[in-house]
Amino acid sequence: MIISPLDFELNKLIKSDILMNISKKNIILGWYNFCYKNSSKNTMKIPIFSTLFLFIFITFSSAQNGNAIFIKVVDSETSAPISFATVIIKGSNKGVIADYNGEFRIPLRYYEANNSIIISSIGYKTKEESLNSLKTEGINSIKLAPQIEALDTVLLYSKVQVINANQLVKASRSLSAKEIVLEAIRKIPENLNDKPHSYIGYYRDYQLVDNEFNNLNEGIFETFDNGIRANLIEENEAQTAIYSFKQNQNFVQDMALSKAYNGTTKYIKNAKIPPSGGNEHTILNIHNPIRNFSTNTFSNVYTLKTDFPNLHEFKRDKIVYLNDEPLALIKFNNTVPGGINSIYGVKSSANRYIQGTLYISLVDYSIHRFNYKVFLPNTKNVLFNVSLEYARQGDHMYLNYITFNNAFVVVEDFELREEKVEFNNSEQAFYIHFNNSEDYLNFETIVPNNFKFKLGKKSLKTMSVEKNSERVIKVVVRPLDTEPIEINNSNIEDLTYTFKRIEDVKGREIYKGKTIEGNQFREFFVQQVNLDKSAPVGLNFMKKNKSIVHSLLNEFPDANQFWINSPLMNKKYRDVDD
Repeated sequence: MIISPLDFELNKLIKSDILMNISKKNIILGWYNFCYKNSSKNTMKIPIFSTLFLFIFITFSSAQNGNAIFIKVVDSETSAPISFATVIIKGSNKGVIADYNGEFRIPLRYYEANNSIIISSIGYKTKEESLNSLKTEGINSIKLAPQIEALDTVLLYSKVQVINANQLVKASRSLSAKEIVLEAIRKIPENLNDKPHSYIGYYRDYQLVDNEFNNLNEGIFETFDNGIRANLIEENEAQTAIYSFKQNQNFVQDMALSKAYNGTTKYIKNAKIPPSGGNEHTILNIHNPIRNFSTNTFSNVYTLKTDFPNLHEFKRDKIVYLNDEPLALIKFNNTVPGGINSIYGVKSSANRYIQGTLYISLVDYSIHRFNYKVFLPNTKNVLFNVSLEYARQGDHMYLNYITFNNAFVVVEDFELREEKVEFNNSEQAFYIHFNNSEDYLNFETIVPNNFKFKLGKKSLKTMSVEKNSERVIKVVVRPLDTEPIEINNSNIEDLTYTFKRIEDVKGREIYKGKTIEGNQFREFFVQQVNLDKSAPVGLNFMKKNKSIVHSLLNEFPDANQFWINSPLMNKKYRDVDD
């Protein structure tokens, strides 16, 4: 059984006799801690100490095309948009990635130069389209046909020479899904470049509320990566230069949505983010488990190399193709009850809380696509979503796009609620911390009947309630039988509680604040990869622990070679499964 160092330390804490935090499932993504709660009708399911974290994609409204051609990529059979199709300007190494709705823009200069574009996507036949065949007003539709078998069974690869695609698929049938996944993880250092290189692309972050884009910040970034053996998150091992960055004024601006997480007026329902510098680009990079395969990333993936295979069940699905290269589609979810992930506090039951897919090449076991979605327990609501893709250039795989979003809540008026709940085994008492930093609790409402606890099917009797401080209440409990309560990592998932009719001195009742729910997105779409390129001297680089807006911009002689691929619509208008 493999346990990450983080959870080893947490387990030691759980076994101790000191106060134990039970209302939070610590969801740690590199530097970021989350605290998990599941509240339904003010009843909280209390998993504990885990490591979770957190992505989606979308599109903007423009009355006229201006200096660009608008294009949408769709399935030729269903007319459904094809998310994140790769678009290359023919004869160059530059391009763009279609967004979640299959939409993108191409600068008019490529139309005027009579260029063609090459569009590809996993599971579809690659298509070449002359830009002169498209209209310059409105949105053009380009159809890709699904590819269900290799068109040319003989594949040529510089690393592995000549391969017969059909024979490769046949030979792979003896491999289990987990065997394919383990081999893919083992080969990451071989399949990704271990030499300095860079990638330039379009970055954006925004909030999505009622399917409408808010506070769309976007720019052109270049990341200089020292190779797979370097740490992507360390300040000097991978550096990012910003050539442009600003808020798009064509979309809604709402400063209430963009404020920092503070646990009170903006928070993650079922999670908590402490102050972290507010750099959304850094948060995005932390959620790349392929590039960070040997370091701790986010909940339930943790360290991809050691933890991920043991925390999930894998199942083979179909074979799909990308330019005749066969890819195995692997579906996965969290492990069965009693498995290792009980250590991390994620409940496993008939209602799976984690769903994901991997697309792995049968040629060299390179990972082409990784999708990871975590749901709130017993709901269809997504807590966070990570999706990323790598593309082949020469002998190695390079980032093509990455997108990550998490759900959040903004409180328009103050909402009284608990911040955390701890249990002291020796005192047989809960310590409940409330978020009333400015106004005291109304202690006339702090009475035993307003606090209910259950451990599995066993109700716990509230014996006494007393003030510990202006924000902390001590509740002593006992079971209906005579045995003392012991809460640990083996039964923490079975603990629930309900708080009701609790008020502060201003009469604000618990959980009654007016709220707005939305999703925070961070996305990066590569437009060009530069092989064997190191960071030049003299550039201003982003500080990874400070907000992007505090970074200095750089002059960029090739600025007109890259473009801001703003959404073509001001709303997300479809949902799609990975």
